[in-house]
Amino acid sequence: MGYSEIENLISLIGSFGIGTVLGGGIIFFFIKSYIPSYLSEKAKNLATKEDIESLTDKVESVKSGYAQILEELKSNNQLKFAAVEREKNTKKDVYMEAVEAITRSQNIIPSFSNLNRDEEQITSSMVSDSGKVAKVQIVGSKETVKAITEYMAAIGSATLDLMLERSGLMLRKNSIHTLENLRDKSRQEIDRYIAIMKNLNLEGNQDPALWKTINGNVDFEQKQYDKFQAEIAKLWQIQNKEHLEFIRKCMNKFFEISALLPNAVLSVRNELDLEISSDDYLNIFNDNIEKGKKIFDDFFRRIEQRNV
Repeated sequence: MGYSEIENLISLIGSFGIGTVLGGGIIFFFIKSYIPSYLSEKAKNLATKEDIESLTDKVESVKSGYAQILEELKSNNQLKFAAVEREKNTKKDVYMEAVEAITRSQNIIPSFSNLNRDEEQITSSMVSDSGKVAKVQIVGSKETVKAITEYMAAIGSATLDLMLERSGLMLRKNSIHTLENLRDKSRQEIDRYIAIMKNLNLEGNQDPALWKTINGNVDFEQKQYDKFQAEIAKLWQIQNKEHLEFIRKCMNKFFEISALLPNAVLSVRNELDLEISSDDYLNIFNDNIEKGKKIFDDFFRRIEQRNV
């Protein structure tokens, strides 16, 4: 309703008298003063409500989007966590096989000192074990791969060195075995001739030529026996001395290589989140190494004193 329409309304009311005119004036004043303010406020309230509804819609939209993002993040994290766990499990499997292979490979070093075992028996597991250790290069960290590579290289180098030195001991051992066989054959011949002499005595055979031949053969075999026995004793003296030195060298190599092990172990434990203080582990490891060295040093000292 416009102002012109309101004025016409008041004119119409005026025809009814002064009271009506006063009433109309009051109504006009009310309409003029309060209606525009009311309508304006109404419009503001309407706008505010619409704004709130719009804002509410936006908040809900944001909440929905955020929930979706959280769900995606959760799903991605679960996938990543599962992947990490799978990787850890794979590493555990590889490292468990590798540590067994490494232990066998390291134990080859002192095994070379046993001259009763041939090299094929000692090194028979090296091919399969080297394959198990090689898997570390696929799953291991830089530090682990480096530590394991250095460790296995030290074992390989020691193996070649010890095999070369061992070959001299094995040749002498075979020579002693050959001489022992020859000595034993001479002993058997002597025993055979003695048995013949007993039978001749029982038969009463006094043929001088026969007895001379038999006695000559006995003397020859006895000299052969004595010669072989002297050579064997001489070789055994050299063999025992050099074999003892070789045993010491094998054990020194073993302990030397063992000193490289902590770097590999600590690197693997770090990868697998297996908590242990580096100082604690090194203390335990070094204590065991020192105990092992002391045991072998005492053993060698007793052997050397006995051979003096």
